Amino acid sequence: MVAISATNSATPSLRQVLGGARVAQARREVDQAEANAKTLRQQADQAESEVQQSQGRLRDLSQRSQQMDPTYQPRKPDQTIGRILNLSI
Repeated sequence: MVAISATNSATPSLRQVLGGARVAQARREVDQAEANAKTLRQQADQAESEVQQSQGRLRDLSQRSQQMDPTYQPRKPDQTIGRILNLSI
């Protein structure tokens, strides 16, 4: 009887084998989720960089167009917003 007990305790039970397989699968899923999160972070960083570059180009072009447009006159601090064109007849 002692020999049988020793053999049984040395052999993992089906529950232990299945539990180990579940743990291994869960670890693989966690690794995949972490890799996906890293990829998404990189994509978000790239998109943010592109947004900042586009906003910089927009500011630059806006400033250049204002400087090149002879009809552009910046508002004076005490000036209220009024009509763009004087259409008095």
